Amino acid sequence: MRKESAEKTKRSRFTRMCMGDAFVALLQEKPYCKISVSDIVKRAGVSRMTYYHYYDTKEDVVRDYIKELVAEYAAESERTPGIGSLMDYQHILFSLKFFDRYDYFFVTLAKAGLNSMINDAVNIFMRQQYVNIYQGSPYELYFYAGAMVNIFLQWEQNNKDVSPEELAQIIVNFVGKREEKEELWA
Repeated sequence: MRKESAEKTKRSRFTRMCMGDAFVALLQEKPYCKISVSDIVKRAGVSRMTYYHYYDTKEDVVRDYIKELVAEYAAESERTPGIGSLMDYQHILFSLKFFDRYDYFFVTLAKAGLNSMINDAVNIFMRQQYVNIYQGSPYELYFYAGAMVNIFLQWEQNNKDVSPEELAQIIVNFVGKREEKEELWA
């Protein structure tokens, strides 16, 4: 397998993100089932050949877009000092603010009934990032991740009726005694 140059990888990501952006814009205009590959490539300004170089289905476009956002989240969270553990106030606040940058994308998917794609991506992320270091049951992680996705989507759909700081505190209070939860990460 050839290694892609950094520039080629950057172009590849840009092209794929353009197709994802095009898909989300189309979801604003018509139902998911009515969006064609032709619609996507026309809106993204790429050829059908380029589309099929990367994807087999429309679902692949969405999954790839989410995967890129989650990778960006993971990289940025690693570079951000003071985030703390997964259920810590600072980590929750960071997560809310990060994904709020992509509110249009997530709310559009939710309105189109594609929440399961978001949940699947979050579950994959939890398996890759936390299952091996979390001392509790992986189902606790899936519970927490699903709750966070639902809270985030409801917050966005309610026009962010509380500040991210207030919402992070609400979540921390609900999660309960942080000291007991943090012992599971030891």
